[in-house]
Amino acid sequence: MDRREFIKWMAATAVVAERGGVFAQDAGMKQKESSMSQWIWLSPFVYPQHQHCRKDTYSSPKVTDGPGFAVVQFKKIIKCGKSVESIHFRASGDTRFRIILNGERLWTGPAEPGSDWIQPSTPPQYFADEFIWKATDGKKPAVLEFLAEVRLGPMRGNEMSRGQGGFRMEADVQLADGKHLVVNTGPEWQCRLLSGWQNGSTFDARISAIEWTSAVVVEDIWHETVAPIPVRDEWNVQPLEGGELTVQGGATGESHATFDRIYAAYLVMEADAPCEITARMYEQNPHALHATEKAILTGGDGGSYFCSLALQSIGGVIWNVRSLDAARAVHAKLSIIATCYPVRQEGSFHSSDTGLDAVYDVCKWTLQICRQTMHLDSPKHQEPLACTGDYYIEAMMTAGTFGDMRLAALDVVRTAHVLQLSDGRLFHTTYSLIWVHMMWEVYQLTGDKELLKQCLPALDKLLGRFRSYIGENGLVDNPPDYMFVDWLVVSGQSMHHPPKSLGQTVLNCFYHGALLDAARIYAECGKTAVAQACNEQVTTLQKACRALLYDPDKQLFFDGLPGTEPAKGHWLPANTQERHFSRHANTLAVLCGVVTGEKAANLLERMLDSDMQEVQPYFMHYVLEAIELCGLFEKRGLDILRKWIPLAKECPRGLKEGWFAPQADYGFDYSHAWGGTPAWQLPARLLGFKMIEPGFAKISLSPRLCGLDWFDISMPTPKGMLRCRLEKGKTPQVELPEGLNCVMR
Repeated sequence: MDRREFIKWMAATAVVAERGGVFAQDAGMKQKESSMSQWIWLSPFVYPQHQHCRKDTYSSPKVTDGPGFAVVQFKKIIKCGKSVESIHFRASGDTRFRIILNGERLWTGPAEPGSDWIQPSTPPQYFADEFIWKATDGKKPAVLEFLAEVRLGPMRGNEMSRGQGGFRMEADVQLADGKHLVVNTGPEWQCRLLSGWQNGSTFDARISAIEWTSAVVVEDIWHETVAPIPVRDEWNVQPLEGGELTVQGGATGESHATFDRIYAAYLVMEADAPCEITARMYEQNPHALHATEKAILTGGDGGSYFCSLALQSIGGVIWNVRSLDAARAVHAKLSIIATCYPVRQEGSFHSSDTGLDAVYDVCKWTLQICRQTMHLDSPKHQEPLACTGDYYIEAMMTAGTFGDMRLAALDVVRTAHVLQLSDGRLFHTTYSLIWVHMMWEVYQLTGDKELLKQCLPALDKLLGRFRSYIGENGLVDNPPDYMFVDWLVVSGQSMHHPPKSLGQTVLNCFYHGALLDAARIYAECGKTAVAQACNEQVTTLQKACRALLYDPDKQLFFDGLPGTEPAKGHWLPANTQERHFSRHANTLAVLCGVVTGEKAANLLERMLDSDMQEVQPYFMHYVLEAIELCGLFEKRGLDILRKWIPLAKECPRGLKEGWFAPQADYGFDYSHAWGGTPAWQLPARLLGFKMIEPGFAKISLSPRLCGLDWFDISMPTPKGMLRCRLEKGKTPQVELPEGLNCVMR
């Protein structure tokens, strides 16, 4: 899609309010055709060293060092004459901003543009946030102080910049007398450099902010459009213990703050006297402290406040306070501001197996903290819009827990935009194919056919690129790489980026599945000839996979054709002569339709009963999907899902990344939603949920205990919450929201 088409789609799907369920969208909040607001920044004559920064964080973790980094405040005071009822904000900034109204923190933005590890030459679409503030009955101000704190420079992998500092805001103020007052950014706004910020994690309150000066208008290089998602919720969380510390003059002290859960959060530190506070954050293990999770506040005479500039994954903090005045004691406080995509509906799972209940809960919570303005792999890693396998699984988890699919839909469209800009290429080659399946599944859950139509140009480019990878043997035989398969090591080779002999079958199976999904997508959009061409490619590829990648003696697919091809850079190692068999290849041969029917079920059972190396929680999503496809869930499903029980016991506060380390020195994080498929599998499979017509126009349910004594499940739908209780020997008790067309089987 071109930029104008992209903007048109984004504006049409923007949301003012949630009506009729969390899937509902309102096209009433559209991108302004014109606006008097202007992009503003510091004067280049006064602050020449604080104008530009790098555009991404991919090359070096020290992106906040150097002259490009800056934190700038913008201010405007308005005397309204009448009391204020509400304010409708539209704001954007490069790279991050916080909006503060009369001392009240409103939100942090904007929504990420989204990008891949491979940077396209044309930057992705930039976004503005929409936010409505409403005055409380007892507090309707007549004077408004707008304050924006804007950070220049990316600090996390998912953050992008245009390379130029800037901020733009428009505020439509509704007064008590019904009149409106519009406030726009422009040269009359005041600005100043918060020079106490030494870098992204160190603030010295003794260094005063530069005096206020007039902002200058800068060229609009962002051309932002309204993000079709709400701004994130933010709330303060106090530690369970260790959140306050008093140190006598000239002394030092240490405290250990712990939280009830692992949060995606901003660290807050306060002190009432001169001191230095050093805080080190961790998720689960207090001994696993890293320099990138360190924050330093140097407090001055008049009291000091620190709020971290970048989102972090925080389960606990070890912090030290050193008094800088021998004559004054220091009282310091530590807390966090947690944040996530808004939760307006929330599913639940309770059963006779309390271990499975705990698994569902930890998976759901981890999903919640990974849902920000884009899906994150984890709030610790915060990788760019490149981990499509993670986001696809998180989209399915959302359907079983929170129900609001707008974030998943936006991730599909953002990825389509990246594919358009990069001629159909993503860094993770398999993930580009998973994007096709994610698109189809999100369409099934939303019924938004416009989503499919807007992504067709990107789909065309992706499939055209893969046709160029087909060799004379009919297989995908010459791609740039075979990554990503799973987070483990096989025969000394990382399955993140395996050689051909370990990754070819997986890639071909994903391609086979993508062609099947593409045929459905094209047919749904009325492109029957293209759909037929995809089905013809399916037939050819299926024949090649069965002939060349299947071992008739072992009755299993092996992982790829052995050979002596040399390495092609770091991401495609030299091929090996090994013929290797894995759960990954055989699972996908079933799930992606290379084998079907009884042969598929038999193949899957042979694989499950084999001694092949186990897959990680991420890939187990595909195993469970294949089991359901073959009608084996009642026999196999809950036994596999119970593999998550040790993870939930080890850390009920957040989901551990895997159940065995891919290498001896690897440190897992405990906030990684890619392994959270039980949050989808448990409600969907026990309910026997099937989508008959997209967008919940018609569904079917066939509740089954699968060996449990009872369960009680709540699952969100666009029309409200679906509830089902089933006990052994009893008829299911099903409560359907009004208007939901459901067939019971």
